[in-house]
Amino acid sequence: MLQRIQSVLLLLAILINFATLFVPMWQHSAGLDTEIVSGMRISSVDPISDEARQEFFYQHREPLKNIAHIAFFALVLISGIFTVYVIFRYDDRKKQIRLAYLSIGMIMIEILAFVLLTLQKPTLILGGTANSIALFGFAFPVAAIVLVWLAINRIKKDEELVRSIDRIR
Repeated sequence: MLQRIQSVLLLLAILINFATLFVPMWQHSAGLDTEIVSGMRISSVDPISDEARQEFFYQHREPLKNIAHIAFFALVLISGIFTVYVIFRYDDRKKQIRLAYLSIGMIMIEILAFVLLTLQKPTLILGGTANSIALFGFAFPVAAIVLVWLAINRIKKDEELVRSIDRIR
């Protein structure tokens, strides 16, 4: 089970997907103020001392942003747990392929929830228009999708190998 390369790829996808909760994914900046959004919090960085002035752990002033952040967190957990389930469906490769495609869809919905979270106006910056940029953490869910897709290809190759061996018998 775990010695199969597709299981290792799915496990890496799970770890990378859970890492999205801890790495900075988006940055808003207006003047000297900077706001950094990650999967677990939104923090504002003081430009003089480089210390975090405020951090919110799902305690936003705006209810819609609070719901979007909680939805992103829940989708990361659900897609990670579901991908673990996909790993243990190794005995039925056709079902494992379908479930892995569903896992990709869940990760895409997770990305959509994060985009909806970040496209709202910045929480901590009070004045001016904010410049927004995606940080390196935004690539983590995309990397998880690529790893699940590679695992699907490996599962398909295993299925073809089993079918060819069955034809020989």
